[in-house]
Amino acid sequence: MLYPNFEELVALKKKTLNSLVCSKRKVVSNIVGDRQSPLRGQGLEFEEVRAYAPGDDIRNIDWRVTARTGAPHTKVFRQERERNIIVCVDVNVAMRFGTKGTFKSIQAARVAALLGWNTIRKNDKLGACLFGDVPDGIQFFKPRRSHKILWTMFKALSNTNLEESAPHISLENMLSHIHKVVPTGTLTYIISDFSCFHSTLGQQLNDLKKRSDVILITIDDPADQHIEPVGPILFVGNSHEKFYANTDIQIERETYAMQWHQTRKTLQQIAEKLDIGIISIATDVDASTELFYGLKGIQKRSAKR
Repeated sequence: MLYPNFEELVALKKKTLNSLVCSKRKVVSNIVGDRQSPLRGQGLEFEEVRAYAPGDDIRNIDWRVTARTGAPHTKVFRQERERNIIVCVDVNVAMRFGTKGTFKSIQAARVAALLGWNTIRKNDKLGACLFGDVPDGIQFFKPRRSHKILWTMFKALSNTNLEESAPHISLENMLSHIHKVVPTGTLTYIISDFSCFHSTLGQQLNDLKKRSDVILITIDDPADQHIEPVGPILFVGNSHEKFYANTDIQIERETYAMQWHQTRKTLQQIAEKLDIGIISIATDVDASTELFYGLKGIQKRSAKR
């Protein structure tokens, strides 16, 4: 099956993640949600006890600490604010490939669905950007606090009426588009196989990072790193050019693998330089488990900084 199943994406609600945020950016929205804000005041999350200052609400005085210290102390709460989460998904024809487990397109849709369900569960605003074989090449759905955005995204991801000859939409084109529309303080996930990108990718990610936290999620098939000797294989490039490679010839297999590893190394160097989290999810693993531990790892690294 080349395309995700709508019902499966809906059913992934049962596998929503925990409250991992993976973000260090301040939330600027004034609408109450489940996300902690740097703004202090009367809210839902207790933060600390400090010495009373003129103007503090006397209802928040901590009488136990006041009695113990002999000086008035007050409880401080951290207000909770919602934030915008945007899930960008590569739906170019190259994603409809797979040798083990499932196709990249399906695994990418599963990851997008998991992130979407988790966003809704946390009462944040969900937005999406699909780029590739979709109408007009790029479909951007403005962040909304509604289940409707999930149904819209699922319907677009499971659409089987896509044109195989549609022009390739690059990561750079997508980044150029969302940089103009993402609200400040957004958390942006980019899901792709990152098999091809230009030298400007680093700069464009850096520009986006000034307005948004960014996490890259790579979708990888085992054959990307090591292709088996299965004879001549037809490859189709981003411009729909076609060429054959004989995988029975060792040097051709080694060249293929070397190109993939070099591309991935470059991507990892860009992510490390810009302090961007990166998670790799293979087509033959459980997407929810790998995503959970990947986000948890990013959160741990962020906490150490």
